[in-house]
Amino acid sequence: MKQTKPLNGSLIGILGGVILSFDSVFIRLMGIQDSWTIVMLRGFFMWAVCLLVWALGRRSRSTLGKPWLTRENALPTLFFAIASACFVNALNRGNVATVLVIISSTPFVSALISRLFFQVKCDRSVMVAALAGIAGVVIVMSGRSAGDSAVANLYALATAVSMALAFIFTARVEGGTLALPSLGAVVASVAILLWSGEDMFTTLRELSLAQYGWSLAEGMLVMPLAMGLITLSTRYVSPANAGLFLLLETALAPLWMAIFLAEMPTLHAVAGGAIIVVAVISQTLYARRQVSSARYADAG
Repeated sequence: MKQTKPLNGSLIGILGGVILSFDSVFIRLMGIQDSWTIVMLRGFFMWAVCLLVWALGRRSRSTLGKPWLTRENALPTLFFAIASACFVNALNRGNVATVLVIISSTPFVSALISRLFFQVKCDRSVMVAALAGIAGVVIVMSGRSAGDSAVANLYALATAVSMALAFIFTARVEGGTLALPSLGAVVASVAILLWSGEDMFTTLRELSLAQYGWSLAEGMLVMPLAMGLITLSTRYVSPANAGLFLLLETALAPLWMAIFLAEMPTLHAVAGGAIIVVAVISQTLYARRQVSSARYADAG
């Protein structure tokens, strides 16, 4: 039974990655210019959903974990908070495709940090898939024009590093971890609210009902479900492998942008995205073959 866990973790992570790929569309549909307002709103919404599930579903608590800060979950919560703030700022300040391409370096960063600082050996198939994903990233970037915001790119890079560290430390937390992304998001929200003060309340009063509606949908449905599933996958697969699921957003988000917002991706983006998707699927199929081979050996 234990041998099926890597496969189950991959399937859980892939589902989370597909759902996460809609995040860019929802953020654009909000039409909120101030990135910090988006971070603050979705953080509170994500945490509200988490608390509601924790309060009403006793059976879910073992999977969710504690939706409040503890000594054990402090580090992953911190890095999820940083990632939440940096991602929205990157997406709201720069080109969507370029930002997502940079963030797709997360699995490589995760594997490198795990290997250098925690002496964690990564499966060869994970490293091959990560390198293939990076190759897709290079193709996408080769088709982008110059002039994209340098600040947005720095936010995107900070997102990749923060997500990698969040996955690494989440894998070390005992018990449920599904609530950690929401907990990190609300920590970022509280920090922004304390920092902004009255200015934030003035901004909130100026938002329309439609903007609040898209914020609710993104913060209470898309993000909790997507990040929760990807975080849950770290219970069954390595942090580097979990980072691969973020590559699906790089590949699929331009497609959703084209369908729903008529922003057509370049040929480079399509080619690079295809390579990324193939890399993730191939690694998952490889893990499935490994499970099948192990079952056959045990039966023999």
